[in-house]
Amino acid sequence: MSSHNIFIIFVLIFSVIFILPASATIIPMTSQRDTIVKGDSVTLIGSGATNGTVAIWVLGRDYFTVRTVQPDKMGNFTVVIKPAETRAYSSGQYAFLIQDPGSNHAIEIEPLIWDEGIKIALQGKIITDIGKKEDLPLFIGPKVDIITNSTSLPNVDDIITSYLFYVEGPGIHFDGLTGSGVQSRLPNQTSGERVEITGTTNMGVENQLRVEIRNLSSRALITSGDVPVKEGMGQNRWSYILEAPGLPGGDYVVEVGRSDGSNTETSTASLSVMEQSPSSARNQGDIPGFAQDYTALFPIFISIGALGVIAVIIIASMKTE
Repeated sequence: MSSHNIFIIFVLIFSVIFILPASATIIPMTSQRDTIVKGDSVTLIGSGATNGTVAIWVLGRDYFTVRTVQPDKMGNFTVVIKPAETRAYSSGQYAFLIQDPGSNHAIEIEPLIWDEGIKIALQGKIITDIGKKEDLPLFIGPKVDIITNSTSLPNVDDIITSYLFYVEGPGIHFDGLTGSGVQSRLPNQTSGERVEITGTTNMGVENQLRVEIRNLSSRALITSGDVPVKEGMGQNRWSYILEAPGLPGGDYVVEVGRSDGSNTETSTASLSVMEQSPSSARNQGDIPGFAQDYTALFPIFISIGALGVIAVIIIASMKTE
């Protein structure tokens, strides 16, 4: 390899390391991949933010906000979006925009929120707009492109990286359910036996679910308890167990919702508990038809035995004659 080629390679490596701008990146931690469940917390774990303060834009259907975070000396940062905020999200597509200020350590692209809409400004000068917050669409991609394209303007070294997600409402489902709506029913249970009610949910493992079992007709609370959401394959899982004797015979309704008191994410199902019937099982070795009190037959057995002894004596005396 010639010295000229070696010099070119050195220049390319130097360019990648020292000239190309480094930018912040994040790993969004959500309950499901690429999905945010309303009312769940979201954690953004960032790295590579060595140029100073990072701006985080959150926009989606009927929603827009921007916050800033100061990374540590290593360029790492963490942002937690609390359940109160994600509960305000609407179902649809959302975006996190991570704005790195670039090598000049100054954020140049910024939003201006006015009554007539959200304007995008370059160092205070309006360059475009994305409309009113309440008019942001179900699919946010085109609006994101407007914002990210602004970084290609002259004298702008901000770096904006987008992460698209979908927002959906929380869901709680029962295993073994038949019917739908008010006709939803769990498999019948038997009084005196262990009761186990299980299901799935799209909520994150940081949640607790409240399970309440009520009398179907009176709505009186029979029993209740909080259960954790546990990580599962595909969807997370939950289970509620009542050890024997379980529930008395009757008709019940099972209600499952978030234990934080919000009642907009509750699922219900009917449950019937059958009275335990008298056991027809017999001990091993019993003969069908003879499961009765043998006390009354005891004299007969004695008489048959006595007759057998007399017969043996008679036969023996006949043989000695």
